[in-house]
Amino acid sequence: MKALFEKIELGDHNSLRVIHLDLPYFDAPWHFHPEYELTYIVNSHGKRFVGDHIEPFDAGDLVLLGPNLPHFWRNDDDYYRPDSGRRAEAIVVQFAQLLGTTLLPQLPEAQPLMDLLNRARYGLRFSTRKVKEVQYAMENLLHCDGLQRLLNLLGLLQQLADDPNALMLASDNYELKASQAETERMKRVLDFMLTHFREEIRVDDIASVAGMAPAAFCRYFRKRTRKSFIEYLNELRISHARKLLVHSDLSISQVGLECGFNNISHFHRQFKLHNGTTPLKYQSLQHNK
Repeated sequence: MKALFEKIELGDHNSLRVIHLDLPYFDAPWHFHPEYELTYIVNSHGKRFVGDHIEPFDAGDLVLLGPNLPHFWRNDDDYYRPDSGRRAEAIVVQFAQLLGTTLLPQLPEAQPLMDLLNRARYGLRFSTRKVKEVQYAMENLLHCDGLQRLLNLLGLLQQLADDPNALMLASDNYELKASQAETERMKRVLDFMLTHFREEIRVDDIASVAGMAPAAFCRYFRKRTRKSFIEYLNELRISHARKLLVHSDLSISQVGLECGFNNISHFHRQFKLHNGTTPLKYQSLQHNK
């Protein structure tokens, strides 16, 4: 099974994000991303797949994953029954790779954290005793933001670095050469899209960035993102449009043009498709909030 590349949007002013998942079952596919990930299972059970390692998980499971390590959590079969009534709940923290490659290496005091992040490239499952110690700290990340959230994360990682019973998951000879290459290719593609989404981007142009023929690129992109290139591009443009509608004084038409929609009717259709409302109603609702 080939891992899908997941593009994680941390935002312009954030180096991490914290998500509270509360679902009928965990629905993320077998995937990987360049960011570190710390996942705490609040409720549910099933099997956890990390690299070449498979293991049951239950409430209280806490795992730290390094960049580009394929993974997914699959609930047991009873979660997928239409009338199960079960819930899968987790707190997921995803933070930028540069924390372990650029920032912390410059600080001598951060050596224990660097050791932790280096071991995380194979995945680390923390002991039950340590999970009980850090449970409040994990939950507290949901209720802070900005610099305080980052400082709290560093404190949490310091506590986890002191767990002598943390278990490495993927085998020490596990390698991800193919995915590392795919990560670099996808990074080139996504960087190009982020830079040029306000302009017309032809499939020929983006395929050239990936070093592929157009038809092969379209298959490649859909296989790794589960979306067509055009669908992904429109999502990117609409995401930027939402930001402009709230934080700029541009008219609706100007917002559409600024986001790469030369046809305003098409902009309205795409915006309503992704948000369930028109740009004007969305702007009004956000300003009222």
